[in-house]
Amino acid sequence: PLLRLVAKKRKPVILSTGASNKKEISNALEVLKKNGAIDICLMHCILNYPTSELDANLNMITDLKNTFTTVKIGYSDHTKPGSDMLMCITAYLKGAIVIEKHFTNDKSLKGNDHFHAMDVKDLKQFCNSISRIQIAEGKKFKTVLKSEQVSRKNARRSIVVDRDLEKGTMLNEANLTCKRPATGISPLFWDKVIGKKLKRSIKANQILKWSDI
Repeated sequence: PLLRLVAKKRKPVILSTGASNKKEISNALEVLKKNGAIDICLMHCILNYPTSELDANLNMITDLKNTFTTVKIGYSDHTKPGSDMLMCITAYLKGAIVIEKHFTNDKSLKGNDHFHAMDVKDLKQFCNSISRIQIAEGKKFKTVLKSEQVSRKNARRSIVVDRDLEKGTMLNEANLTCKRPATGISPLFWDKVIGKKLKRSIKANQILKWSDI
């Protein structure tokens, strides 16, 4: 009844999965969706206060993402916050897009929540770390960056003559090698170069050009 009532509000739903199995989660999602819920976020949660790092099981975030593909996935954290806020940061890296964490202004206050909650210092650390990670995440697809172009040319190899060779010499495995920089023929074309003859005499360690063969 509560799930039906919440769903009918047609507002975003944040649903904890603490102490739940996947069948129970699936049933809850079915009720929510049938009754009008559109924007749902499942929160990986371990129902221990506090949760030990051994029990955090952050890989379950991945399992929820792979199993319930039509909803968002988040993380409800009950571990004691360390100075690095590593549990919440790792959850973000695992794909949690919503993070829920108990908050207090004083961890020494009495009660079941304060001692394992985060405070202002913890929250600043978490936000700063996530900001740095988001900058470092960068592009979604592998490509060569502009900043790599110079290094790419200097670090890659070219096909190089390994000894002094006379005009007309046939190029083979014995008289060629590959050295930096990548300003000549790429080693990708090694097989096309082997068996070709030189149009001119070339000194040892000289980078081979297409015009030379």
